[in-house]
Amino acid sequence: MNDDLEWNMSYYFNLHDQKNGVTAFMRIGSKPNKDEKSVFLFVIEEGRVCGIRNAVPCDDDRRSCSGLSFIEGDGQWRLRYDGPLFDMASKEPVPVISSMDVVWKPVNPLMDYHDCVDARGAQMSAKTASEHFEQFGLATGRISIGDASYDIEATGERDYSEGVRDWGSPKMWLWLNSVYGESKGFNATKLSTQAGDVDAGYVGTEKSNDPVVKIDVEIGYDGSLPSSYVMTMHCKSGAKHDVKARIMRHAQLPMQGSKDMMLIETISETEMEGMKGYGIAEFLVPVRH
Repeated sequence: MNDDLEWNMSYYFNLHDQKNGVTAFMRIGSKPNKDEKSVFLFVIEEGRVCGIRNAVPCDDDRRSCSGLSFIEGDGQWRLRYDGPLFDMASKEPVPVISSMDVVWKPVNPLMDYHDCVDARGAQMSAKTASEHFEQFGLATGRISIGDASYDIEATGERDYSEGVRDWGSPKMWLWLNSVYGESKGFNATKLSTQAGDVDAGYVGTEKSNDPVVKIDVEIGYDGSLPSSYVMTMHCKSGAKHDVKARIMRHAQLPMQGSKDMMLIETISETEMEGMKGYGIAEFLVPVRH
């Protein structure tokens, strides 16, 4: 930890249940130098997006905020929430009593993004959390949104980060992930800065991760919103992985701490090496005023 006001420690999880058509993503982040702890939790159902965002003063509990808790034990995580979520389409926010109790079990070894970038890349990404770890996993449990309840059997991604997190510093970023069955997954991150692009990520299995060192990606749009992407990941081992993705649903979130950036969270169906997978594709882009 240093004295920068934007120094951050954060925990993030997502999960997607294809059978029920339900996706959830959530984050608890602390900026102790600003005395600020922030939280978001969003659930995307077919035809509805419900969520909550809040910020409170910092305390010593970095894994719990405003009814959302991340509890680690026995090599897995328990994600719990009790409280209101708000329908994002409503002109007047109406609370919907909601709950979540999900066990999130990691599959691949924890991926350290220092394995992907050289010293120049680390320097360029210094203002977007220099310590960054990723992992994919399986999630089971129950989510209830008002009268709708779902028995969850999902795949997902989690990350943990430490370092300066200045949401206004990147020009753009892409954060793409997908999981195939119970044994393989990928994460691809492309950060665009004033000094150039930083590529990172992994292709992982239960036994190992192959760090991603270069990403070639083309994004298709429907109006101003991403609708697809085609990507090749170049790994440290020399392997190349081609991915085609179709974006199925999305949620748009103004960024806390930056009025100039918009976060677009999407659920994508991907194809890689004959396998079909699902995951979140996240786009941080400038707001069009």
